[in-house]
Amino acid sequence: METFEAVMNSSVRLMIPLLLAALGELISERAGVMNIGLEGYMTAGAFTAFAVAVGGWGLAPAILLAAVAASLVAGVMAIGAVWLRGNAILVGFALFVMLPGLANFLYVQQNNQGATPKLHLISIPGLDDIPLIGRALFAQNVFYWMAIVLCVVVYLLFSRTQAGLTVTATGHEPETVRKRGRSPRMVQTMALLACGALAGLGGASLSLGAVGSYQPNIVDGRGLIVIAIVILGRWSVPGAVAGAFLIALLDALKLRVTQGSDIPVQLLGALPWVVVILMLVASTRMHSHAPRTLTQ
Repeated sequence: METFEAVMNSSVRLMIPLLLAALGELISERAGVMNIGLEGYMTAGAFTAFAVAVGGWGLAPAILLAAVAASLVAGVMAIGAVWLRGNAILVGFALFVMLPGLANFLYVQQNNQGATPKLHLISIPGLDDIPLIGRALFAQNVFYWMAIVLCVVVYLLFSRTQAGLTVTATGHEPETVRKRGRSPRMVQTMALLACGALAGLGGASLSLGAVGSYQPNIVDGRGLIVIAIVILGRWSVPGAVAGAFLIALLDALKLRVTQGSDIPVQLLGALPWVVVILMLVASTRMHSHAPRTLTQ
């Protein structure tokens, strides 16, 4: 009982950074742009939130500036890949390598290395007392509740609004969007900026929430896992939620099994990647649902 509750609580806590970044990547890919540099966006958000929080500016400015910093990085991607027509894979890979290195360098130079202020849990009275799942689902920090709201917003964006239809159309038929008087480049730019903001929030939820500090290479490949989550989730919000929870559950189980086990920690650390590869291989037929411009 206690073990199940602990695993559920850890799974939800570890799911939030993945889910926030996945929502951003979902918007970007629906517009026809894949972000190999998502790792850089998350790192920018994680380091900025940490630096602002440790500097004593407060939680709200830390969250806001994390989103802004990651959006600026996404703006570099927009300029290089959308407006200058550079190779999106190469531009994204440059951000993938550069941003973590820059953040690690700034972290070493910073004198205020340490833990961030502890986030308070926001609970729903009565529901947080439900056995096994109450604490995991109804007593979490601010990033959990932000993720729930943003899931609803992104779902409604694509299912109920003209803006969502325009984003989706840009990913499939940009010429049709252009004929209707909209600029596909502008749509993709806005999608990238939104992706940057959400990925920045995901990074902030790592350094302020899940970890409570900044560590070199804190994102640790989550940006690539998020891309796989979006693909496996068929570019949908429910799919992103399910994929993020699955990977987080594997991470939580890894942490529990490592304690008092003879299984090498390196093998357990590779488990989420192994599962992602197997699921990608098993889901090759899903590519028919992909935005057409992703394959161009």
